[in-house]
Amino acid sequence: MNLTPRPRDLTALLNSDRTDTAIPNTEKTKNRKDEKPESGEGWVKTSVSLRASTRRRLKTWAAAHDMRIQEVLEDALDSYLS
Repeated sequence: MNLTPRPRDLTALLNSDRTDTAIPNTEKTKNRKDEKPESGEGWVKTSVSLRASTRRRLKTWAAAHDMRIQEVLEDALDSYLS
């Protein structure tokens, strides 16, 4: 196991165009666990093996778009299989 710290890109933290008002957001967020797919069909657990780099890219993309990994994969597979 490699415990050497990796360099981090902190440029996003230095963005001077922030619109942070320091006022907390009191808006109730939607709990995605309660969401049902449009067809009413529930989620089924499955397991796949991915390369570490692919999983890292997937996780980064999902976080950047405020999605869960399973949602990204669902959309991608729907597009691919259509």
